[in-house]
Amino acid sequence: MQQDSNKKKGKGYRVRPAFARERLNGRTRRVCSILGLAAVVLASAVVVHSLYVIQIRDGAKYRQYAAQQQLLDTTVKATRGEIYDANGITLASTSVVWNIWADPSYSSILYTTSTNDDKTTVRTFDPTMCAEVSQGITLRLLSGESLDAVDTSSEEYTQQYQTVYDALSKIDSSYVVLATKVNNAVKLSIEDYVSGFNKAHKKGSGADRIGRVSVSTEKSSQRNYPYGAFAAAVLGFTDGEGVGTYGLEKSYQSTLAGVDGRTITRRNAVGNAIADQNATTFAAKDGSNLVLSLDVNVQEIVERYLTEAVAANNVENRGCAIVMNVKTGAILAMASKPDFDPNTPLDYSANLAYLQEQVAAEPELYTIYLRDENDPKKFKLDENGNKIVDPDPDYTGTYRDILWKNKAITELYYPGSVFKVITSAMGLDSGVATMNTTFTCAGAYGVAKQTYHCAGHKAHGTINMADALRQSCNLYYIQLGQRVGSQQFYNYFDAFGFTERTGVDLPSETGLMKYYSANQLGEVQLASSAFGQAMAITPLQMCTAVAAAVNGGYLVTPHVVDKITDTNGNVVEEIGTNIRRQVISESTSDVIRQMMEYEVGNGTGGGKNAYVSGYRIGGKSGTSEQLNMHRRADGDYKKVASFAAVLPADDPEILVYVMLDDPNNARTDYSSILAAPVAGNIISEVAPYLGIATDGEDRS
Repeated sequence: MQQDSNKKKGKGYRVRPAFARERLNGRTRRVCSILGLAAVVLASAVVVHSLYVIQIRDGAKYRQYAAQQQLLDTTVKATRGEIYDANGITLASTSVVWNIWADPSYSSILYTTSTNDDKTTVRTFDPTMCAEVSQGITLRLLSGESLDAVDTSSEEYTQQYQTVYDALSKIDSSYVVLATKVNNAVKLSIEDYVSGFNKAHKKGSGADRIGRVSVSTEKSSQRNYPYGAFAAAVLGFTDGEGVGTYGLEKSYQSTLAGVDGRTITRRNAVGNAIADQNATTFAAKDGSNLVLSLDVNVQEIVERYLTEAVAANNVENRGCAIVMNVKTGAILAMASKPDFDPNTPLDYSANLAYLQEQVAAEPELYTIYLRDENDPKKFKLDENGNKIVDPDPDYTGTYRDILWKNKAITELYYPGSVFKVITSAMGLDSGVATMNTTFTCAGAYGVAKQTYHCAGHKAHGTINMADALRQSCNLYYIQLGQRVGSQQFYNYFDAFGFTERTGVDLPSETGLMKYYSANQLGEVQLASSAFGQAMAITPLQMCTAVAAAVNGGYLVTPHVVDKITDTNGNVVEEIGTNIRRQVISESTSDVIRQMMEYEVGNGTGGGKNAYVSGYRIGGKSGTSEQLNMHRRADGDYKKVASFAAVLPADDPEILVYVMLDDPNNARTDYSSILAAPVAGNIISEVAPYLGIATDGEDRS
C-alpha cells in the first residue's frame, strides 16, 4: 500500500511552493509597499505638473503653437493710393502683376531617379527636358498667347530663356523665381501651358516621359508712372517692396500705403487652406490718394524750357525751375533737369555722358577715395597725410544720387543779386531808407581791407534804390546794408525764413543753410551778405522769400499736395494755405512790387529778357559766384544764373523762378541773358493757360 501511494505522488506531482510574502519578512514587505506607492505618487506628480505647465502656466504659449500649426494667417495687401495732378490726371498708380516661380525639387519631369547600393536616392538632371520646358515658358513670358510673334534669335529671348533654364536646373531647390511683375495675360498663359504639359505627361497618356513640372504664380503689385521722366524729383519712386523711397512717395508713405488686412483659416497637414465657413477676414484698408497743386500742363512747359536751357547753355551742374502761387504757397510746377524715369530709377544710362562730365568737372564734390580696410569710416592716407584717390572708382551710387536729388530743396547755392530784393525790403520796412534814398557808386568801395566792385567795374554814380535794383548795383546795397545794421539785417534774414527749412511737404529738404548770425556779421560779412554773396540757401527758400516780399509781406509754407482723398474720392484732408508770419508791411511790399516791375519794365530794364507782351511782370536776376567750388580754367569763379519773376506785377498771383547751376555759355555769364529768357518763355505759355489777364498793352 505504501509503495502504491508513493507511485501516485511521483507522477505529475509538484509540491506547492510557499507564497512570496511567506518567504519575505514583514519589514521587507513594508519597504517594498512604500517604494511602490512613492513611485506611483511621483509619476502622478510628474503628469500633474506637466499638465499644469501645458494647460495653465504656459497654456497661452502652447495654444499659440497649436494655432500656428492649425491656422493659416494670410496677409491681404492693401492697394497703394494714387497720385493725381490738380486736374485729376493720374501721375502715379498701382497695377496688379504676377510673379512666376517654380519648385524644381517637385518637378519630376526635370530629372530621373535611381537608388544606390546604400539605398540612397540620386537625382540625375535631364537637360533635354529642362530645355523643352524652358522654351515653352519663355515663349509665353515674352508673348502671352502669340507665340509666333517671338523672335527666338533675339537677345531678349536668349536672356529670358537662360534665366528660366538656370532656375529650373536647380533640382534640389524648392523655390526659384522665373519672372517678376508679368501681366495677367502672361500669367494665364503660363498656367494653361503648365496644366496642359502635366496632363500630357501623366501615366498612360502616351507621353515619352512621365512626370510633372511645378510652376506657380503669386500676386504682386507694380507702381506705374505713365509720363516717365516727368516731375520725377517731386513724385519720387517706390522700392521693390512697394515702399516709398523718394519724393512724395516717401513723405506720404503712410498715407499712400494704407493698412494690410488678414485672413485666418484652418489648414491641412501640408499647409494648404481648408475651405472653412468660419474663416476670419480683416479687410485691408486701401491707401488714400494725393491730389496735387502741381498742374501737368504747367509742369510740361517748365520742363521743356528748362531742358532746352540746360542743353543750350551747357549747364554743368543741372538746373531747376519753380512756378508757385505767391499767396498760398501752392507749387504748380517744380523741376530739376536732367532727372530720371521713376519707372526705372536705377537706370541712368540716358544721362551717362552728362553725369561723367559733371563728376569730372567737380572733383571737390565727387572724387572717390580709398577706404581703410580695418575701419571703413576712415580713408587711406599717403605719406604726406593726404587721402588716396581710388584708381578704379565706382560712380554708380554717385550718378543715381545726382539724378534723384530735388535740386530746389536739397542743394545750397549763393543767390547773388536776386537777394537785393530782400535787402531792399529790409531797408524800406525798417524805415532807414525809401525808394528815393540815394547812395553813390564810384565803381569801387572799400570795407575794412576788402574792396568791392560792381559787375564789369561799372560806376553807376549817385542813384536811388529803384535804379540800384534795376542796374543791380552791388555798392549801393553794401551801403544800404550798413545802414540797416548787423542785428536788424539778421532779424529780417531770419524772419524771411532763411535760417530754417521752408516746411515743404517733400522729403530731404536740407537744413544745413550757411549764414552769419548777428554777432558774426562783421563789416565784410555784412557787406557781402547785402548783395547775396555770403550765405548759401536753397532755391525754394529764395522763392518763398520773394513771394513774401510781393504778396503783402506774408511768409507762406510751400506745398505740393493740395488735398488727400479716399478710394471713393471723398476729401479726407485739405492742405490749404499756411501763413507762417508777416515779415514786412503791405506798404513795403507795394514798393517792392513797383521796383521789381521797373526792373523788367517795358523790355528795357535789367530784366528785359523776361518781358512778355501784354503782361505786367516784375523780376530780378542774380549772377552769383560759387565760392565753395574750384575756379574755372579762366581763373574766374563758377557761376549760378538765376531769375525770379512775379506777375501781374501790381497784384502778383504766381512766381516763376529759374536757376542754372554753372552754365558754360561762351558768350556770357549774366543771368539776365541766360536765365531771364527762360522765365519769359515759361510765362509766355503759363500765363495764358492760367487765365492771367493782360492789359492789352505791348510795352516791348
